[in-house]
Amino acid sequence: MTRMLLCGASALAIISSAPALAQNNTSDITQSATNSDVSVTQGGSDGTSTVTQGGNNNSATLNQSGSDNVSTIVQDNGTGSSDDNNTATVTQGGSENESLVSQVNDFATATVEQTGISNESDVLQSGDLDVATVLQSGDDNFSDVEQSGNLKTADIEQSGEGNDSSVLQSSGLNTAIVTQSGDENESLLTQTGTGANETNLLQSGDGNSSDIVQGGAGNDAGTVAGAGVIQAGDDGEVIIRQAGGLHTAGVDQQAGSSNFASIDQGAGTGLNHDAIVIQDGDENDARVLQRGTNQTADVAQTGFSNLANVDQGAGVGLNQTGTVFQEGDDNEGRITQRGQDQTGIVTQTGDSNIGLVNQGRDRTGLFDTGFGEDQFAEIEQSGDDNTASTAQLGENQSARIEQIGSNNVGFGSFARGAEIIQGGNNGTFNDATITQISDANGALINQQGNSLSANVTQDGVGGHAATVTQTGAGGAVLLNADVLQEGADNTTEITQGGSDQTADVTQLGDENVSIISQAGSGHSATVTQNSDLNDSFITQSGTGQTAIVTQGL
Repeated sequence: MTRMLLCGASALAIISSAPALAQNNTSDITQSATNSDVSVTQGGSDGTSTVTQGGNNNSATLNQSGSDNVSTIVQDNGTGSSDDNNTATVTQGGSENESLVSQVNDFATATVEQTGISNESDVLQSGDLDVATVLQSGDDNFSDVEQSGNLKTADIEQSGEGNDSSVLQSSGLNTAIVTQSGDENESLLTQTGTGANETNLLQSGDGNSSDIVQGGAGNDAGTVAGAGVIQAGDDGEVIIRQAGGLHTAGVDQQAGSSNFASIDQGAGTGLNHDAIVIQDGDENDARVLQRGTNQTADVAQTGFSNLANVDQGAGVGLNQTGTVFQEGDDNEGRITQRGQDQTGIVTQTGDSNIGLVNQGRDRTGLFDTGFGEDQFAEIEQSGDDNTASTAQLGENQSARIEQIGSNNVGFGSFARGAEIIQGGNNGTFNDATITQISDANGALINQQGNSLSANVTQDGVGGHAATVTQTGAGGAVLLNADVLQEGADNTTEITQGGSDQTADVTQLGDENVSIISQAGSGHSATVTQNSDLNDSFITQSGTGQTAIVTQGL
């Protein structure tokens, strides 16, 4: 019993004589002016805290519970005025984190919480009533928030690793929300101009980069209610430029990788632009450029290695809509629109297709402002390796191209597999449709006049060639030129000038040739080739001629 008591007494003596565990924390507080308060709690080890307050009614709170953390809070502009009523709250629970809060105007609030390892946060606020919140629970993240106007909000959350976020706001009423839950992402956000701009960015994938600049007023790339830029895939890149006012930009890079999206809207005086890009595939490239007023662009890419380009307005454009949908692979879709009230659509569900829509301009004089009005162009390509283009100048043109077959590409005199050109020299109210159901066809419709209409349908085995060239006026005729080619390797050429002409060609056999040339007015030519290897040539001038040719049964 004595031995046990002696052992217990010896143990107590050792414990009572051991030195207290060293924490090695440092706190430096400097305050001037009146009614400010500081609370520093250092429960961790090797922490450093510096607090400087020079204005009135400022409040600083620091809680360090981790190790090797550094916090600096400055609420003092050195002038003795206009640095009042600021609040800074810093919580550091991880290790080797650094926080800098500088608030040198009035009624600003900064909240920083660091629970990860080796994070760095800088909050610099020189405006009034600014609010900044930074939450870093991941590791090796960097956040820089600089706000110099009034009534701005910045909310940064980094839970991944190795992320970099920079927010610069220099005008009033801007809102910035950045969430980085993936790894190795980079975000650069600048909001200037008159103010009231909003951005909400979510980077949940890895290795993404985002560069957003908004000037003017009332622009948004997301709102408080939801993210406008989402990078859930990997290695994506987003660039957004919005100037002017009341623009909306949205990019959603979903499960794919290495996608690129660029939206550039407004350029100072533009208004009411709306652009949305959705990318779910890999290595897609989408670019939107909008100037003028009331432009809308929608791009959706779910395939691989597609290119989409929408260019609208050029400063004086009005009420234009461009839509590109790409579900296949290696497609190229481009829409260029100049003028007013134009719609361009490119849909590509096949592979390796090229679709080009170009609308507007022509008409100079008579107080010309744009030009090109009320035009519609649509290209739909569900086959593979097709090329198609539309070029419409002047007013009120309509063009549609559908390529269901494959390998409809340019050859010989054909620049594209399907091409529609309309409305030069002040042409107007022209309408053209090309439908290619079979393979390896070429079709060209060129209409340089008023109220002209043409339709080309190529089916059968394929290998057809059809050219329709019309000038003058369509008059009361509903369809001036109609071509149907089935079978294989048929050729049709229709050339019409004057007014009120009609040409109708049906080729059901193989290797037939039909050539129609009409000048004057009111002519009608009809050719039906039911068998193979037939040739038909019709030339009509004067007024009111009629020709009917039927070959084969």
